[in-house]
Amino acid sequence: MHPRTHSYHDLLHGPTNPFPPPAYDRRPSTCPVTPRPKSGTVPDPDPNPPTSTSNSSSSSSSSSSSSTALTTTTTGERARSNSLGFRVRTQMKLVAANEEGREEKERKEGVNRKIASRKAISVILMREATKAVIEKKKGISSKRLLPRTVLEALHERITALRWESALTVFDLLREQLWYRPNTGVYIKLIVMLGKCKQPEKAHELFLAMIDEGCVVSREAFTALLSAYSRSGLFDEAFSLLEEMKSTRDCRPDVHTYSILIKSCLQLLAFDKVEMLLSDMACRGIKPNTVTYNTLIDAYGKAEK
Repeated sequence: MHPRTHSYHDLLHGPTNPFPPPAYDRRPSTCPVTPRPKSGTVPDPDPNPPTSTSNSSSSSSSSSSSSTALTTTTTGERARSNSLGFRVRTQMKLVAANEEGREEKERKEGVNRKIASRKAISVILMREATKAVIEKKKGISSKRLLPRTVLEALHERITALRWESALTVFDLLREQLWYRPNTGVYIKLIVMLGKCKQPEKAHELFLAMIDEGCVVSREAFTALLSAYSRSGLFDEAFSLLEEMKSTRDCRPDVHTYSILIKSCLQLLAFDKVEMLLSDMACRGIKPNTVTYNTLIDAYGKAEK
């Protein structure tokens, strides 16, 4: 009996296939095989259709979103509540601190008012005592008077042109232990004496100012020159003007000439006015508005 011969099909699909199929052919199939319906028939609908993956994922995501939103809302409300509570506590602390500060400030102000009241009473009493001494000019403590009170009393008398009382207070001022010579005080007194037609007293104060070591300035010379010219002492006034021309840092200016011109015009000394204007032109001093107004007013009144 001849051995059975195998066909090519048997060799490929038989158990003794010398050429096994490739590895990928031996993998189990994961795709379900749907039987093809026969021609002319309609497949029955699946009574239990599979649920869509997208629907399940969307429902799960919506529930997750709702949970997240709820959690976020709760957290936000809690944070706002905490923030509101913190602001309320902070505001209460600030109100309490302001209240304490206001009470402390009122307490200090009350203490300061009491101290100021006591000081004011003491100062008033001392000033009244000083005024009494000034009026009488006698008393043991007349050399320890309040500077402000003495200077105020002197200023009041100078302003009122009470030259005798002013000189009395000035003598009392010079007796004080705290007194220091002051050129400004001397100039005010000299101007006052010139307005009161007291040129001799003005000259005495001018010399006393020099003796006390005060700096003699252009203003001091002009004040004495004005005192001379107001009283019609033009010889002394012009002599002092020449002295000013030769004194360093005391040379006459437009203010000095204007004062002297005004005094000359008041006494109708027009010849001296022409001489002063010529002297100003030679020295290069130009008249100012005050000078021109004085000239216009005086010549206008003279023509009438």
